[in-house]
Formats: sequence, C-alpha cells, structure tokens
Amino acid sequence: MFGNIPDFCEDAVNVYRTKRYIVKQDISIELNDRGETITYSSDVFYERTKARDKQYENIFADRKFVNGKRLPSTSYSRRYIK
Repeated sequence: MFGNIPDFCEDAVNVYRTKRYIVKQDISIELNDRGETITYSSDVFYERTKARDKQYENIFADRKFVNGKRLPSTSYSRRYIK
C-alpha cells in the first residue's frame, strides 16, 4: 500500500498534526480501583520534517481535515522524538 509504515503510524489509534509535531496517540481504557473508567493516551510527538510531512500527507490525503484532531483522554503521557 504505502511501502514501509512510518514510525508515527505504527500501533497508533489516532494520528494528527500540529504546527511543530506529528502526534501518534495510543489510547487504552482502564478501570481504577473504584470501578471508574479511565482513558489513557500514550502520546509520541514526532518533530515535523519535510520527509515526515510528505509521508503524512500521502497517508492522510483523503481526510476532510488533513491535520486531524486529538482524541480526548482523562490521562496522558508524552514522549518527544526528533
């Protein structure tokens, strides 16, 4: 389909783009000790480069809003990749 899958798409539930980053979200749903539902997002922020932008635009060209949008979560962690 696209050849190699870019790192920002591997194991992603959602991928979106900001002014400086392409963000991969891996969302999970958990129950805490009180039986309450928690949505957890493990986010990886990839610094935008010309090569990554080209891959992103090729993959998400059919989106109505090409930059996408963040899925809300009750908790998250962030990691940054150059």
